Amino acid sequence: MRCMKQSQDGARILIEYCAGALDPMHAAEVERHLESCTDCRALVERQTELWEALDCWKAPQVSADFDARLYARIAREQAAPSWKKWARRIFEPAVPAPFWKPLASLAAAGAVLAIGLMIQTTPHPARTPQVHADQVDIEQVAKALDDLDILAPANSM
Repeated sequence: MRCMKQSQDGARILIEYCAGALDPMHAAEVERHLESCTDCRALVERQTELWEALDCWKAPQVSADFDARLYARIAREQAAPSWKKWARRIFEPAVPAPFWKPLASLAAAGAVLAIGLMIQTTPHPARTPQVHADQVDIEQVAKALDDLDILAPANSM
């Protein structure tokens, strides 16, 4: 027989064996395998200890008025106004608070990224250089035009 750890149904078969739910033929096969496989034998021993511990566990007694208190609370919840139900869903989630912490930080990071993209993609007005008349020296302009005339090729007509 192949090792139970190598087969897909091995864990299920071993658990059924520990629970006593296997038919005698399959149980005999498992027992023969357990004689030669120490890994599966250790798993069966741990599973048997677990079953024994569960058999020893006694559930605590429920108070006598538990049902009455439960049904009264259900009636109060159903009779509450709808705005209270929504507020309770938002502020008292069924999932523990640590679940919300990563989501809150992820939402904040997403908001910062979205704002950054909006700011970066807004078009800036074209910046054209503006010349002020008080900064232009007429003699310098005349000299620049003369230099351009010298550098420009003469038109042949």
